[in-house]
Amino acid sequence: MIPQGRSGRRDGPGEGQGRVRGRFARLRGAGLLGLTLSLAVAGSLALAQAPAPSALADTLMRQAIQAIDGGDYRRATQLLTRLVGLPVNTQTARAQELLGNVREANGQLAHAKAEYEIFLQKFPDSEGAPRVRARLDAILSGATPLPPSPPPATVAGTAAPRRAGSFRPTAAAPPAPAGPTVRDQGVLTLTYRFNEGATEITNLEPDPDETEEEDDIFRNALTAGLQFSRTIDSADRRVRLTFAGLGDIDFSDSSESDFRLSEAKISVEDKASGRVVTFGRQRLDPQGIAYRVDGVSLKLPLDGGTVLGFVLGTAVDSSRDDFFGDDRILLGASATFEKALADGDVTLYAALQRDGSFTYREALGAEYRLELGKASLYANAEYDLKFGEVNRLLLTGAQVLDSGARVTGRLAYYRSPSLNLQNALIGQGTDDLDDLLATFTREEIEALAVDRSATVTTLGATYYGKLNGTWDLALDGTLYESSGTPASGGVDAVDGGGLRAYLGARVIGSSVFMADDQVSLGLRYSHGDDDNLYVLETSMRAPLNERLNIQPRLRLGYRDFTDGPGNETFVMPSVNARYRIDRTLSLQVDAGARWSSEETPLLVEKQSEFFLTAGIAKSF
Repeated sequence: MIPQGRSGRRDGPGEGQGRVRGRFARLRGAGLLGLTLSLAVAGSLALAQAPAPSALADTLMRQAIQAIDGGDYRRATQLLTRLVGLPVNTQTARAQELLGNVREANGQLAHAKAEYEIFLQKFPDSEGAPRVRARLDAILSGATPLPPSPPPATVAGTAAPRRAGSFRPTAAAPPAPAGPTVRDQGVLTLTYRFNEGATEITNLEPDPDETEEEDDIFRNALTAGLQFSRTIDSADRRVRLTFAGLGDIDFSDSSESDFRLSEAKISVEDKASGRVVTFGRQRLDPQGIAYRVDGVSLKLPLDGGTVLGFVLGTAVDSSRDDFFGDDRILLGASATFEKALADGDVTLYAALQRDGSFTYREALGAEYRLELGKASLYANAEYDLKFGEVNRLLLTGAQVLDSGARVTGRLAYYRSPSLNLQNALIGQGTDDLDDLLATFTREEIEALAVDRSATVTTLGATYYGKLNGTWDLALDGTLYESSGTPASGGVDAVDGGGLRAYLGARVIGSSVFMADDQVSLGLRYSHGDDDNLYVLETSMRAPLNERLNIQPRLRLGYRDFTDGPGNETFVMPSVNARYRIDRTLSLQVDAGARWSSEETPLLVEKQSEFFLTAGIAKSF
């Protein structure tokens, strides 16, 4: 729940949503059917090969261990991934186990779990199977994983000289012949959400006895969600089918029911070359081309640490968009050069979006990523050739101090919404650019698109570190400024609101009142041209037993209006309960309320609100 602005009203949750019947009808079409058929064909193509010596595999293993000893886990992961993608050889099992070790040492527990499961499916009776089972059990139980033990190398000359305290890979006996493996993972959720409120407004002038009352149900819906992935591994390729979607049934208004599709894709990876082809609704990397797209993409690794990327499809503005339902064709290309600048990776990309005679976007961008142990840096710049404007400049960095504290910083300048000819439709009462040609020239339409895109500048920093053995301290601060948008084309101007500052401080304690509890106490403050807001927040997560966690939470707020007399106070209590039936099934309930009172010389507005969220999740 978010505190509302001055005399603010809440919009209904279904604004802009489509009908669920139409969504499912389209999804039953050729797109998802093609994915299913492709998966069946891919499964029949999986081939098994007997292990054999390989000079290339020995070289890759030697380089991987050298990278591990040098602390370059990213490079080691790349080498081991390429190694396990080769035809089955005497290094395959050892590389598969070691890939899980490296993922685990790098904190990527979900990836490590997946690699260990692949190992046990392929090599269940090998010498390394007991070690892998122990490490997998440690991850699943949430315990701290055991450190890897140093094994002998299976090929002469593979092991490099080791430094004291360096990461120690594990060995595995040569594997028995293995066939294709199929691994399914998923989560099924069912969630009910209810949100209702009442408002009472008393006008103080001219008649103090005049009172208006209104009751609203903001949300009364049941949501079913599914995340599912199937991975088929063979000796030379890996096929993945991924689906993630949500379906809503709105009990208040059936017309507001809808379907949201986040992902629906099939990808085929050639292990030897690292080439990956993906078809369907997918997220892109780099995201500068588009965050999500319906189409086909290609990742093509080259020698020397260069990766080329291509995408052809349609940009997806929202998960509620129809599957392949947009007519705007997106063409994108990228090239990533590993360790090209001061040991950092450089990515260059271009994106072109067209529909008929309209060009919506022509973007050129660059990304930079640098990982230096305790420090990291990310930068992104994008320029749109069509509009002759900078679309985005972003710089973020993080540093782990000697004390173990983590400091991050962020500086950003960007257009909101991003530069796109589609922005010209904002406020025009039509969703077709051709309709605007009856009133505006093409040059005027382009000017409208720029006018509707505000410029936003933010500067922020965070700190997180330990105060002592029990308490941690978290600090954050952000400056935010939006230019607003000017009046043009019959659309009113939008005030940017000036410079706004956000500050926060929080202490987090562990095992304060009982074993494994977590206590949090924080204060947040924001200042803008029209108000000052203070919020005090406290919560406690209490594990009552191994299965049940209870987390009560209380927020107290006060807002004073700086552009005129008046103030607002609010109270927001809530409680969250999570019950774990077993390792795969859990229940969760979140309930709370909000009471607020706003007073000005003209009126007194009192609001009350109640919300309930109850859900069940089943993983498999």
